[in-house]
Amino acid sequence: MLKKINRLGGRKEFEEVKAKGRVSQYGSFGVVKAREDDEEKKFGVVVSKRISKKAVERNKIRRVIMEAVRKRLGEIRGGSRWIFLVKRNILGKRTEEIERETGEVISKQ
Repeated sequence: MLKKINRLGGRKEFEEVKAKGRVSQYGSFGVVKAREDDEEKKFGVVVSKRISKKAVERNKIRRVIMEAVRKRLGEIRGGSRWIFLVKRNILGKRTEEIERETGEVISKQ
């Protein structure tokens, strides 16, 4: 699990990133990236009920993405805030596919 210091906390932080950041679209999710002056790296994942009505499925997607981010945390520049906006087509994908796609997005930064 990603450490608490590396997670976006609360609606206010999410709204700030959405207001300041730029959106990039990828296969299974969109990513909102914003830059800050500090050295912290923070991440959040949004999985809407439109994706799945089952909380188990939404939480699994969230955990897989956060784990992929944790593995590649050293590659990410400091002062960045990321929000992963999950798309519906992620449901049929295996864990390895989601981790690979997340890794590709991080390496592009």
